[in-house]
Amino acid sequence: MTKQDLSAKRMSALRRKLKEDKWDGYMTVSPVEQRYLSGIELSAGEAVFLITPTQAHCITKQLIVSKMAPARAFLKTYAVPFGTMLAGAVDKATQLKLKRVAFDPNSVDLPSGEMLDKAGYTRQENVVGQMRMAKYPDELAKLRKACKIAWEAFAEVQPKIKTGMSEEDVRILMAVAMIRRGADSIPFNIVCFGENTADAHHTPSKTRKLKKGEAVLMDFGCFYEGYTSDMTRSWWHGTPAPAEYTRIWNIVDKARRAGIKTLRAGVTAGAVDKAARDVITAAGYGKEFIHTTGHGIGLVVHDAPILRSGSAAVLPQNAVVTVEPGIYFTGKWGIRLEDSFLVTKTGSKKFTQK
Repeated sequence: MTKQDLSAKRMSALRRKLKEDKWDGYMTVSPVEQRYLSGIELSAGEAVFLITPTQAHCITKQLIVSKMAPARAFLKTYAVPFGTMLAGAVDKATQLKLKRVAFDPNSVDLPSGEMLDKAGYTRQENVVGQMRMAKYPDELAKLRKACKIAWEAFAEVQPKIKTGMSEEDVRILMAVAMIRRGADSIPFNIVCFGENTADAHHTPSKTRKLKKGEAVLMDFGCFYEGYTSDMTRSWWHGTPAPAEYTRIWNIVDKARRAGIKTLRAGVTAGAVDKAARDVITAAGYGKEFIHTTGHGIGLVVHDAPILRSGSAAVLPQNAVVTVEPGIYFTGKWGIRLEDSFLVTKTGSKKFTQK
């Protein structure tokens, strides 16, 4: 089945959902949702989609009309003057006599939200977001490839990391290794040495150089045809790891394995978080686990579902999520271990292979 066939299936699924939920229409300005529904990469402000239970419309500027041609079988495109796309979509909804139109307030900017509010449309979260959690075959193939690029690049770069290199030196090595393997872009590429490993989202330094006998943490991923990867590795550089570091590393790894063991379709995101968090809390380091256990990946790096404490979100079959517990000691060092997994009926399959 071609990319456009699968995009057409996603558009049809949304139209069925609108009919089932008794919506006359759904309007989106989100490039993420638009790519999901059309298979075409658009930038913010390039188009507005209006989807009804029977039709899908793209209101855009003349420059973009030819770009939309691959989706012409299931998405009708109209050109309007630049700057009038949202107003044009509202006019189209009026022409079609749509009464009950939804939009996701989390996927619009403030002026667009105000215009849609003024038009009498209804704020409705996760109309498309809920659909996006379970991945289609084309999405899974791209996620697998993005993960393969990341772990193969790491396998190449890790042995090249030497005492005296800066965090930025290593960041560049990783970026080049991922791009050379086919990555389209590098959304994040965190490299941390020593005390910086306790900063969960540290910005690599051009001056902080690696010393013999200190912690290293790398958190990295890439986009491949619109879909992302995400993995993290932590280790001790240059000398045998201190006993305390090894002990904490093993606790984090045990928490990671507990979270993975819990993964399967039908469990809640909160249950996965609890499985990992309970291990770290029981070891006495609950306060040092300062973030969620994981998150979905897809067209964005931090996607639904978020594996957070108490979350009732149910993991569907074919969701792809990370499991990434961590323990951090400010000013000293931190450890995080992260892999990405396909959620199956009976468990999970690892996408980050090393």
